[in-house]
Amino acid sequence: MEKNSEPTVLRYADLERRTWGDEQTGRLSDWFYADDVDMNLNIVGMAPNGSALNSPANPTVFGADELFYVLEGMMVQSNPVTGEVFVVKPGEAIFFRKDTWHYQWNYSNTQLRMLEFFQPAPKNGTGGSYARSQPPMENAPKQGQDELLGNWPMARDAEREKSAWLIREDDILWRMEGTVRGREILVGILASTEHLTAGKMTFLAGQRSCDYVHNGEKVLFVENGNLHVEFTGTKKWVELDAFDGLRIPSGVKHSFYNMSHEPAACIFSVAGDYRPGCVN
Repeated sequence: MEKNSEPTVLRYADLERRTWGDEQTGRLSDWFYADDVDMNLNIVGMAPNGSALNSPANPTVFGADELFYVLEGMMVQSNPVTGEVFVVKPGEAIFFRKDTWHYQWNYSNTQLRMLEFFQPAPKNGTGGSYARSQPPMENAPKQGQDELLGNWPMARDAEREKSAWLIREDDILWRMEGTVRGREILVGILASTEHLTAGKMTFLAGQRSCDYVHNGEKVLFVENGNLHVEFTGTKKWVELDAFDGLRIPSGVKHSFYNMSHEPAACIFSVAGDYRPGCVN
């Protein structure tokens, strides 16, 4: 398939919708912003008290870096091999790497919706086909870290091996990007590896960014507000509302403008190298 050299607007109303799972592992709803060999981004939807566990047809261990960013509801994630359990609330994220078993639950009375970043993308053989080729878990799934009972919270700060990282506001790698006074943008890096850099940008009312360009393809999702994205030197721009998205090919220079009187925020992922990033 020929690569698109132009930015592509992804309207929430027009997204491809699919289901995932089965009766044993749980059934989920997916809204896809990107799903090809270069990029994958989707919203995962889970009903209250729903889950995504494990079955022979749908094992939950993949060949990619994954990051889940919670939009609404409360997600509980466990590693059934190590017994680690994480609680992820709206505005928080969890990140883990290749070959990490994970179970997930919606532990709230509202629909759980979360952004799923998955790189290298499943179309490279890192998704379901990879999962089904892995050996099954040898033991019954662990429901917690029993070795810590009788020694908590004393063991809380002890060094322990981690299979996943919970990312709250204090865990974000913050950057103030831009060299022009008044156009510096607060950027928070949620995770950055050789496969992806995922982060969030927040815009004050009337705030405009400097120019950006990346060595990898970029996809962004507007979490709230209204955001204009301008393509430097072309006189072209697009307007995005909440839950709209945009794919920007590698090397395309762009900038952001919040022309409203309300704040705005977007979540983004760059497949590959984030740099050079902000270029003025």
